[in-house]
Amino acid sequence: MRVTCYVVRGAGGLRFRNKYPVPRIPQLETRNGKKMPSAKDSLSFGQYLQAVRLDKKISLERISSETRIALSTLQLIEKEDHDKLPDEVFVKGFLRAYAKAIGADGSEAVRRYESRLKVVQNLDSSYLDSVSRPAGSWYKLLLVTGLFLALILITVFGYGYIEHYLSGHVSDEKKSVDEIVPATNTPASPESVVRSESKHSDSNKYVLNVAVHEDTWIKIIIDNGSSKSYELKVGDQLELTAASNFSLLIGNAAGVKITLNDKSVPVSGKSGQVVNLDLP
Repeated sequence: MRVTCYVVRGAGGLRFRNKYPVPRIPQLETRNGKKMPSAKDSLSFGQYLQAVRLDKKISLERISSETRIALSTLQLIEKEDHDKLPDEVFVKGFLRAYAKAIGADGSEAVRRYESRLKVVQNLDSSYLDSVSRPAGSWYKLLLVTGLFLALILITVFGYGYIEHYLSGHVSDEKKSVDEIVPATNTPASPESVVRSESKHSDSNKYVLNVAVHEDTWIKIIIDNGSSKSYELKVGDQLELTAASNFSLLIGNAAGVKITLNDKSVPVSGKSGQVVNLDLP
């Protein structure tokens, strides 16, 4: 260590004063040889996409125009409003399209969404458990009381009445069966098939036809029900019916030709671009 001496002249004679240099402590930017995460690395999926968008000064309106995703849906993504966001398979498609429009990493956005969704689901499950399950002796007392009451009901009303009562509340579920038929009078080939997913009836007033001329995947929700996924090849045709509406997520905008009740539906987008359509 270097020592600097100063001579001070005063009434009492000469005095020496030492001045020791204070070393500067650099700000640590690494931990165990690894780079510390930046603020952006800790953001969840909506904040991550919003941060990239604001850095590049891109408006939500522009992204909505390029991706054909509703502006309200983009706002829900940035707010991370899981209660109002659509089905998980649709959200992942929206995130990839959003990320591509702003030059962000679509896989990273989906990873952050899945991580956040697990946290939300775990919190919901913990809350329900805390509300529905009393702790300690109260829980045991309620459990014993419930079993005792169940035994009385079985004894008084009998197995026959309980079976009849329960059977009256079981709804019949019909599963649609894929019917693969030739597109022409010639034997069907893998390149030329028609898939009919629903039977025609008076209640189904919308008939959707999808003709495939480039390989693609499609995810479809019919009448706000559960989503179905399809891997389609060149030459495939898909026919579906609905009573009120269709919601489609198409993996290759330029790979399909769509008609609704024999009327052509325009699909805007390039080859490989993910688009969303709400019909009619």
